[in-house]
Amino acid sequence: MKIVNQVIDLYQEFDKTIERFKRATNLSCPKGCSYCCRHWWVEATVLEVLPLAKEIYTRGQEEAIMKQIQEKQTRKDPLCVLLLPESDQQVDGYCAYYAWRPLMCRLFGFATRRNKYGALELCTCKIINDTLPAAVRRSRIAIQQGLSLPAYQEAFFHINSIDPYRGYKRLPINMAIKEALDYLYWVRPEGKEWKKASGY
Repeated sequence: MKIVNQVIDLYQEFDKTIERFKRATNLSCPKGCSYCCRHWWVEATVLEVLPLAKEIYTRGQEEAIMKQIQEKQTRKDPLCVLLLPESDQQVDGYCAYYAWRPLMCRLFGFATRRNKYGALELCTCKIINDTLPAAVRRSRIAIQQGLSLPAYQEAFFHINSIDPYRGYKRLPINMAIKEALDYLYWVRPEGKEWKKASGY
């Protein structure tokens, strides 16, 4: 689908910018950290999780994921259905679909925002601030000197303007995934499998 590929293209741009920034400053998440996934109410729009939903279909996991979402709703468990147990010792944030994670998960800890004067300032997390103070200082200086990171407001606008109908209503992460899976069920070609986007 065209809109899925457009979202993926923007995610790839953001990822490249963030990786370039990480290499220049040594800013990074502590290895094995999943604090943001386990302590924040993650939200996303349906549009932001369409690439993820498509990948779930590609792997043939849609029924299992939908069942797990239903079970979480019954237990009133807000944590993301794709969050793996800490015992799994996953390097990439304990996320079962790390490469396909939505926008907030990509930007959290590695984005900027505009302050009241319109200047860009680093938005990182408490864990990174506490464990890598020198890298945080380098990062703030790098931003002042013009090294770029995605800005929250602009990044959300670029993604969400692709399809305003599905791009502006923020939902709890599991509800966003469920609605994206429902949407793709009805629009995918009858009897055809989803193909993975090249290079992603």
